[in-house]
Amino acid sequence: MNQIINVGILSTTEKIILAEQLWESIEKEQSFPITQQQEELLKLRLNHHQQNPDDVKPWTEIRKKYL
Repeated sequence: MNQIINVGILSTTEKIILAEQLWESIEKEQSFPITQQQEELLKLRLNHHQQNPDDVKPWTEIRKKYL
């Protein structure tokens, strides 16, 4: 598919659909492996969240503190 699309003429909805289609095509072409350490950290964080679902802060608070 060597078709050039003028995204300037697309509606917002059409742009979102196009972005989703692009992302899906990338996912099909390439996987994004993670290391064993990354997987372990993700599992640890997910487990912590599942055990402490109320231990969160709203984005507005984080943004105010760090940005």
